[in-house]
Amino acid sequence: MNGMAGLMLGAALFFAAPTMEAAAAEYSVTEAAAILYTNNNTVILSDADDAAVVLPEVAADLPIQVTGVTSNGYFQINLDGQTFYIHGIGLSAADAVSPVYDIILAQKAVFPEGMHWTNDNYYEWKGGTYTGGFGCAGFAFAVSDAAFGDTKAVIHKDYTNIRVGDILRVDNDTHSVIVLEVRDNSVIVAEGNYNASIHWGREIPKAQLVDPYSYIMTRY
Repeated sequence: MNGMAGLMLGAALFFAAPTMEAAAAEYSVTEAAAILYTNNNTVILSDADDAAVVLPEVAADLPIQVTGVTSNGYFQINLDGQTFYIHGIGLSAADAVSPVYDIILAQKAVFPEGMHWTNDNYYEWKGGTYTGGFGCAGFAFAVSDAAFGDTKAVIHKDYTNIRVGDILRVDNDTHSVIVLEVRDNSVIVAEGNYNASIHWGREIPKAQLVDPYSYIMTRY
């Protein structure tokens, strides 16, 4: 690999450049501009691929310039003029009440409001409960993976314990949504295949979530 022998971010981050170029992952990048911060899950990668590790451990709370969001759930970043990648769960907002919320919301760059999305769209999930899903499930799985990586999901029906990032099967197990916000009597969700498109911000009363066939998938 051509380039530097190491990389410095302020005085807090230094690592040697990898000796081999990682195999290129298949993804697209949507431009973005933000300052996010490292956390306990931060791993610096040479490509948008968990196998392309450059630095496996990074101190928390370091500012990182985000330059894009990849279609497979990573942040593209700039460090001293060079491009690297960090998985979605590896960066947080400075004042994040829920880092998961910030990661999910960043996926709006990949899945913008009104983007065409139907049962023709499929996503292979890392959550373990299912191998993947079409349409609404595929969208929820993709956004969930950006936030939780390889963490396996657990199914339950405790509607007093809904958390941001949980996937809800609703309408008698016919539709999937992912939770953006939990309120006293409702949830705010994002969803795919809602009128054949991506939609962010619908409010659903909690009373409408409970039926004999629906359930919750959580990765906490």
